[in-house]
Amino acid sequence: MNDRTWDRLSGLVVGAALGVLAGILLAPNAGAETRGTIKKKTQDSLDQIQKNVRDIRDSLTQKSQSLFKKSVTEIPLDGNDTSPEDQGA
Repeated sequence: MNDRTWDRLSGLVVGAALGVLAGILLAPNAGAETRGTIKKKTQDSLDQIQKNVRDIRDSLTQKSQSLFKKSVTEIPLDGNDTSPEDQGA
């Protein structure tokens, strides 16, 4: 994404978050009920972030293991630095 798109997207996300927060704080609920709602929504958000971080971590782990296995299988065992492609030329 270019910088302009990123700025618009981040502005949209921040605006939406502020709108939700204002709506919760200005809602005609009792203080304890409002605090409970804020706590629940915050916990839900944290749970989603943790899930996303786990998914990213797992994906990176799989990719790094794949790259490691690929690099190990491509190391020549006979000590020559030439690849089979170079020997045919």
